[in-house]
Amino acid sequence: MITALISVYDKTGLLDFIKQVANVTELKLIATTSTAKYLQENGFDCGKVEDLTGFPEILGGRVKTLHPHVFAGILARPIEEDKKCLTDLKIPTIDMVIVNLYPFESKTKEKLSQKEMLEYIDIGGVSLLRAAAKNFPHVTVLSKSEQYNQVATALAKKGPIDESLRRRLALAAFERTAAYDQAISSYLVGQSNEDEHIEKHPLPVSTIINLARYQPLRYGENPHQAATWYANGNHDEVFPPFGQLQGKDLSSNNIIDTYCLVKILREIGQIIDKPAACIIKHNNPCGVALGSTIEDAFSKAYNTDSLSAFGGVYGFNKKVTAALAAKICEGFVEIVAAPDFESEALTIFNTKKNMRVLKLTRSLHEDPTSGQWRARDLQDFGWILEKEMEAPVDPTKFQNVTGGSPPAEHIEDLAFAWSVVKHLTSNAIFIVKNGVSLGFGIGQTSRIASVEIALEQAGKNAAGAIMASDAFFPATDSIERAAQAGIAVIIQPGGSLKDKDVIKACEQSNIKMLFTGQRCFKH
Repeated sequence: MITALISVYDKTGLLDFIKQVANVTELKLIATTSTAKYLQENGFDCGKVEDLTGFPEILGGRVKTLHPHVFAGILARPIEEDKKCLTDLKIPTIDMVIVNLYPFESKTKEKLSQKEMLEYIDIGGVSLLRAAAKNFPHVTVLSKSEQYNQVATALAKKGPIDESLRRRLALAAFERTAAYDQAISSYLVGQSNEDEHIEKHPLPVSTIINLARYQPLRYGENPHQAATWYANGNHDEVFPPFGQLQGKDLSSNNIIDTYCLVKILREIGQIIDKPAACIIKHNNPCGVALGSTIEDAFSKAYNTDSLSAFGGVYGFNKKVTAALAAKICEGFVEIVAAPDFESEALTIFNTKKNMRVLKLTRSLHEDPTSGQWRARDLQDFGWILEKEMEAPVDPTKFQNVTGGSPPAEHIEDLAFAWSVVKHLTSNAIFIVKNGVSLGFGIGQTSRIASVEIALEQAGKNAAGAIMASDAFFPATDSIERAAQAGIAVIIQPGGSLKDKDVIKACEQSNIKMLFTGQRCFKH
């Protein structure tokens, strides 16, 4: 016989699981009040925890299972001393614990008040999981509904559950409680706090990076490097954020490039509602454009640097049409990613069996950065956690330091330029005109070198264009070179000791200069 203690917020799959277990072994059920009522209403004989403890649930349900009769039954070992203790106190042994926690993580997205959020911090459930997991040689602990089939299958063999399975289930339970505690601490850190240390350093003193293995990858950054893809360990996330419709398995480089692609498309989508295309190569764009149609946007992005586009990752913010698919298939492409595809487009792509086609399942119009942090592994130098890049800056609020308001005819290009340059590897220079990328200066050790590369790529088209810089100009040499090429507007964060000299150089060359007040340097 199995005695199971059950306390679940999410009751998905519970009834089927209990039916499967009851078919292969005698089953005694004990549950907290709401779970017991649910099971009784669905035809199961189920006792209540308060009958076991002889003590009612109190404080509006805040205290339900925190009682020696519960935890002794879970933690007891099959040794004479423990058996005698349970017999003397008339405490039954508990063989299985089925618990899922209050959905604290998902509730953080509902903008609830702090008072409301505190009610979603599970105390008893976490304690039950930890107790059962500690005693895994003798107790089976289920912390999520996805484990039901695995345990039911094991029980169907009509033997005791293998200890290796109980160990894996215990590990999953401890991972769940660790992730839960981390989510709570992160939430509390984010709340207003009068403590000076918290205000100045809004990150926890210690933290847990909770990851859940999703799938092994073909290889890592290079073929000799093994790699595995992990999801955020929070259990309320749908993963991955795309569906692969065709093509070879993904490598780590494919995933990183696709993430870079989506970040740029999301950034653009926050402030510009037009068809957009982006082509990524080695984690940097080699072509980005807006267009009147998605085909028009692609043509403009591709023609920025058709040589670098070979073997690239192509992304779109609108449905891919059959006409666009035919154009894409004229060259070699690693990945095509978009929110949707015409059926005829998929038929055309199917002629390129190895090409990966990804249907993006998350909106490209959602806030791409709010509340996010990123972690950097520096190995023996430890880890750095920092806030992700700020959300897009409204270009109408840029400061025109050469006088007047931002030129109305350039507003969209200003927004477009700043949405892209912040995702380029520094030192970064981006030149754009009429929603079309003209030149990229990426990853150089001096800003003037990036300027020269971007202007050379733009050529004569630089006349009348906008130049965006991810950080301030430390000297006037870049301004003088921009003036020679006919650049009309320069946007940059500002903040250099040489700002006055740089502004004066722009005024002398009839170049408008705008400060964003937001540096977006990207190592």
